[in-house]
Amino acid sequence: MSKASTRRAVVGWELAGVAFIVALGSALHFAFAWTGYWQPVALVAAVNESIWEHLKLAFWPGLLWAAIERPNLDLKPSEFWAAKGIALLVPPAAIIAIFTTYTRILGENILFLDIATFVVAVVLGQIVSIWLLNFGSSSLTFRRLGHLLIGLQLVAYSTLTFFPPRLDLFMDTRNGTYGIPARLE
Repeated sequence: MSKASTRRAVVGWELAGVAFIVALGSALHFAFAWTGYWQPVALVAAVNESIWEHLKLAFWPGLLWAAIERPNLDLKPSEFWAAKGIALLVPPAAIIAIFTTYTRILGENILFLDIATFVVAVVLGQIVSIWLLNFGSSSLTFRRLGHLLIGLQLVAYSTLTFFPPRLDLFMDTRNGTYGIPARLE
């Protein structure tokens, strides 16, 4: 496959990823409740209304999409995953920046703006992914950094719902609690 056709394929896959990530991430917002608060689902689904839990809604679908698209692209696996390790940081950073900015300005969160924040963050992440996959470095330093970042994200998203630090990022804005709520009987 030529570089030009690989670049076009990357753009197509990454743009399709926007729809996949937004749809699956939206479903994961409700999945914990839909499963009767089944604890294993807490790994990937939002368990409360903290900012942290909403970051997972972009990360896990983004990671799944990467696993789906990887075999379909003519890219070296180590370079692909390094680029993804960096690109998957963009949606959480964008969500935090946009959400905290607009809620401080307005003094409250508004559902429409929350949804728009999520969509914009996912789009930004996919755009960065397009750029990194098409023009990113193949250096050992780039690959190591990307792999380290994806590993750190996997550890963080796998553990901090279950063991949340007492920081605002992890606090449920509805009731001031952290982590998995006590199950309602």
